[in-house]
Amino acid sequence: MKTFTLATSADTAPYDYLSRLSLDRWAWEYVRRNDDFRDDAASRTTADVSEKMAPCDRIRLLRSLVPQKLAERWGLVFMPDPALNGLEADAVWSHFVFPDQVEVNCTPRRPGQGCNIYDSTVPYYSITHVTDSAAREYILVRGKGCVVQVRCTGMSLLSIEPVRMKIQTPDLIGLERKLKVQKEALRIFGKGPDTSAARWTKTTQILRNGVIALDCLKDGMSQREIASLLYGPATVADDWVVDGSALRAALRYVIRKAEGLRDGGYLVELLG
Repeated sequence: MKTFTLATSADTAPYDYLSRLSLDRWAWEYVRRNDDFRDDAASRTTADVSEKMAPCDRIRLLRSLVPQKLAERWGLVFMPDPALNGLEADAVWSHFVFPDQVEVNCTPRRPGQGCNIYDSTVPYYSITHVTDSAAREYILVRGKGCVVQVRCTGMSLLSIEPVRMKIQTPDLIGLERKLKVQKEALRIFGKGPDTSAARWTKTTQILRNGVIALDCLKDGMSQREIASLLYGPATVADDWVVDGSALRAALRYVIRKAEGLRDGGYLVELLG
C-alpha cells in the first residue's frame, strides 16, 4: 500500500502518533471525542477495575469488579479514561463489536515445551492482561508506537499450569478482513523503538484530518481556519473564495465523515 509523509506544523505535529494506529485504536480516538461517551466515562471510579502486577512477569493485570453496562453500550469491556490517546488508553473492545481481532488459543504446555508468542513478546513489550466482568480474557501488547489487542480463548492465562499460546487461523467468513488485522499486528514485532517519520495512507490521512477537524470545531475554529491548518494557508487563499470549490467540498466531507464516526459509525466502519 502506498504511503506518504505530510507537511506538519506546531499545531498538527502532536497528531503524528496517529499514523501507527490500527483501526481499533482509531475507533477509540473517535469515540473518546463523543460528548455522550465522555459523560458516561465521568461516572467511572477507581473501584470499578482492580490493577496489580503479575507476581512473576512484567505484566499489568486489570480485572473488572462490577458490571460494565455503560462501557458495553459503546462496545468496550470497561470504561477507559477518555483523556488518554490511542496508545495510552486501556481501551479493550468486546469481541462482539470487534470480531476480527487477533485471537490466541491457550492449551497446557508440556514440560520442556516453549511458547513462541510468549518468548517474542513478554521480554520486549509492555503487556496488559484484561479480564472482563464475564471472565473473558484479552491482552494489550504495546511497543514500537503500536498497540495490538488480542482475545484469549481456551485455558486461562492466569491458571496455575503453564500455557502455550497459538494464533487461531481465521475461518472463511470475513477471512480477508481478519488476515488484514493479523498483518497489522505483526508490525509490532522486532526489537527496539520505531523512530521512523509518520507515514500515511489515503485512508489514514482522512481519519487524521477528521480527528483534527473535530478538535478544531470543539475549540470554536471556523471551517476556513480548519482548512488552513489542514491544507495550508496558500491553498486556502487561492481556493476558499470560490463558492462550491473542491477545497470547501473536501473539508465538508472530512467533517461529515468524522462526526459520523464519532457518533457511532466507528462500530461499523472501524471495528465491524
